[in-house]
Amino acid sequence: MCSRLDQPSHPQIRVLILGSYVFAEEIADLIDETPGLVIAGFVENLDRKRCETQLLGLPVYWVDDIADLATDHHLLCGIGTTKRRAYVEQVARHGLPFARLVHPSARMSKKSTLGYGSILSANVVVAAQTQIGNHVIINRGALVGHHTIVGDFVTVSPGANIAGACVIEDGCYIAMGAIVLDRIRVGAGSVVGAGSVVTKDVPPGVQVIGTPARIVREQIDGR
Repeated sequence: MCSRLDQPSHPQIRVLILGSYVFAEEIADLIDETPGLVIAGFVENLDRKRCETQLLGLPVYWVDDIADLATDHHLLCGIGTTKRRAYVEQVARHGLPFARLVHPSARMSKKSTLGYGSILSANVVVAAQTQIGNHVIINRGALVGHHTIVGDFVTVSPGANIAGACVIEDGCYIAMGAIVLDRIRVGAGSVVGAGSVVTKDVPPGVQVIGTPARIVREQIDGR
């Protein structure tokens, strides 16, 4: 991992967005507002017909055709669910590096770290001594407290508030407006429902909802 000060010094990093649906357009908007990043197109892996037309005036590449772009393009994943892991793993063989995106309105402590492929959207706050993993999306207005660890492929939805000294394990989905209290661990692949208040540790692979949050589903793997 690296701090936000370690972002590549190239004056314009050309970014391809994995995905060509609505959340990919949201990531494109963030890129447009982030100095040092410029959007170069989208990458589709499900419906090849989408590559026949442009999106936001930019090309849509088929996933198997991007290897030639590895020398001067970076990637970001425009899939808001934790299922983006499969797409990221699919493109790994092409050798394109992943960018990091910190929106100008986001505030991340210089004492915290941000993994590759991760996105801090508008008005996000990340406090001191916090570790954000790889391919994490922290969406609009979300808060992450001090000394917290956020694993890989985590999604933190708009307005969610994760307090200090928490551990959010790989592949978790923290839905809109949810609150995770201090020193709580949320197990890998678990989902915290919108507006829920998590007052005790959450085991892996479950969905919790309510105030206080309670388990309503088991044997799940993110959202």
